[in-house]
Amino acid sequence: MGRDMRQSGAVSLFAVIFGAMLLTIVTIGFMRLMIMDQRQSSNNDLSQSAYDAALAGVEDAKRVVRAAQTGNIQAAGVLNGPINCNMVAASGVVGGSISGDTIIQTGTGAGKRFDQAYTCVKITMKSQDFIYKSIEDKSQLIPLRATSSFNKISIEWYRRDDESNLGSANAVNTEISTTGDLPARSSWHSNTPQLMRAQLINPGPTFSLSTLDTTGVTSFFRPNVLRSDVAGQDGTAVSGKTSDRPRATDGNEHNNGTNIVSCSKTFKFSGEYSCKAVIDVDEIAAGSETAFLRLTSIYKGGSVKVSLQKTDGTIVNFDGVQPIIDSTGRASNLFRRVEARLQIGDDFAYPDNAVELKNSLCKDFSVSGSGSAVAGRCKP
Repeated sequence: MGRDMRQSGAVSLFAVIFGAMLLTIVTIGFMRLMIMDQRQSSNNDLSQSAYDAALAGVEDAKRVVRAAQTGNIQAAGVLNGPINCNMVAASGVVGGSISGDTIIQTGTGAGKRFDQAYTCVKITMKSQDFIYKSIEDKSQLIPLRATSSFNKISIEWYRRDDESNLGSANAVNTEISTTGDLPARSSWHSNTPQLMRAQLINPGPTFSLSTLDTTGVTSFFRPNVLRSDVAGQDGTAVSGKTSDRPRATDGNEHNNGTNIVSCSKTFKFSGEYSCKAVIDVDEIAAGSETAFLRLTSIYKGGSVKVSLQKTDGTIVNFDGVQPIIDSTGRASNLFRRVEARLQIGDDFAYPDNAVELKNSLCKDFSVSGSGSAVAGRCKP
């Protein structure tokens, strides 16, 4: 009887030991998970703080560009000089260290407590392209001011990640033929690229109201998504010369119609765009202040990229049209980097229409030789 009791006690002892070990392992596992969650949460906070610091660098860079536009000689000199990390501080527009980090200043000193700063902010006034997200029926006016002369304008539009294409589906065409009248908006497929209206305004260095009536060229680019996909990167060539597309203001009747643009269902152009049209234009001189491109998305909005080229395909940079800001922010020992584009001139409300009405407009009237007006048939 005594021997059995001793054996029973040993089994109980081993059970307690193994139970304690199991409890210890579970406890350590929970502690490790808690530490990992805490570390992840801390990293997320630092990452957001570093991102906020980078955005602060972008905002200070905007102030430098705005100061240069309003006549600040020191800021203009920095923007026209070499591109480096200390352009914001060197401009003298905002405070900051020429040789190191710029601590984020807040009313409570939180920037110092969280060790927030932007470490490098570069401002590039010359960009290879102009990119933006178009809104349906809203115009975007793009100054065609470049570093050298050019005679081709490349327009690429509609990316896979645009609003109606978030499911990563291929681009598709409407079920309606690309010839004849345009379809109703309800018939336009949700994954079909938008129809683009491009208006080129290039009256030359000196002009009058009469020359504006004869120098503008307007084209409509109707997308045609090919089933067999596009073969190369050239895009659809379109003439934008006044001699090929005269305006009706010359007293004659013209039919410019729409241009059918071959689009890629797999977004091949530049590796991300579905449609590409290359407009052949009369040569526009370097630094032109009177040449503009007005783009309007019809049926839907979407991503758009515009670039300038010479005849041989060489890219010509925009000059001060859409500056690029490359900003790096820091929080403690974690860094975030962002790139932003500035839309210079977007604070001016360019008109989209000469007359804009909510309802229909009746324009049916006639004037006789005696000078009296005769009522027409339309009923407003």
